[in-house]
Amino acid sequence: MVVVAHPGDEAFGFGGAIASAASVGAHVVLVCATRGWTDPRLVTRSPAPGGKNRDVKTNPVVWRNLDTVREDELRRSVSLLGVRIVRMLDYVEGELDQVNFDHLVGRIVEPIRMHQPQVIMSFGPDGVTGDVDHVVLSKAVAAAYRRAAQPLAYEDDLDEDQVAWQAAKLYQLVVPPADVEALGALAPADGYGSPGDPTLSIDLGELARLKLAAISRHVSQTGSAGPFHDWGADRRDAFLAAEHYRLAASVLPAPVGGEGGLFDGLA
Repeated sequence: MVVVAHPGDEAFGFGGAIASAASVGAHVVLVCATRGWTDPRLVTRSPAPGGKNRDVKTNPVVWRNLDTVREDELRRSVSLLGVRIVRMLDYVEGELDQVNFDHLVGRIVEPIRMHQPQVIMSFGPDGVTGDVDHVVLSKAVAAAYRRAAQPLAYEDDLDEDQVAWQAAKLYQLVVPPADVEALGALAPADGYGSPGDPTLSIDLGELARLKLAAISRHVSQTGSAGPFHDWGADRRDAFLAAEHYRLAASVLPAPVGGEGGLFDGLA
């Protein structure tokens, strides 16, 4: 299960891990907190590499029913990556810090108990881009990971057939400082990246092309010219070559010699 804040996060951030998991037969569920009701990225520099700056004053574009457009882009993206189920939580983009936090945690506990994932992935405390929705969601997913396993948690709020479920692992997305430095002038605004070292790196290989195709489905975020259109092919391919994650919580014994994959230690 991958839990993201906005349409586009699943491709830009987790696309390689999703495609890698699906390629070995994993049943992948995506939970997206918002539909992108409002999107400052249409008028300001994108917080994600590959996004395109669009100034509506000099290049006017009207996105009608933007939430519908962006959800459609998400569904086109995940159909390429191999996601089986999409759950939309219908919060408003940019306002997760204003919602009832305990209720948000409960909204995430519900699909965890329903779909019973062995592995859960989301953002780390830094949110990668510093986006407030990413930061709040990171805290909510970490709390939901714990509370989904507590039989009495949310017993009055969720369906009676929802039983406690303990996921084996919780991973958080990491963009190491070295990767940010390698982008040079192409790096997004200050705040992009993650402190500390990852515990798992996934080399995407040919799946990098699939990740790029998924990103390309988010036209409202990348522009009609496509993602990374002004990058050299070598730099683009280097950026898409790997994804990095930190094991934030686990009920499994610590792996000997480090982690080799998302499903290490699982039967």
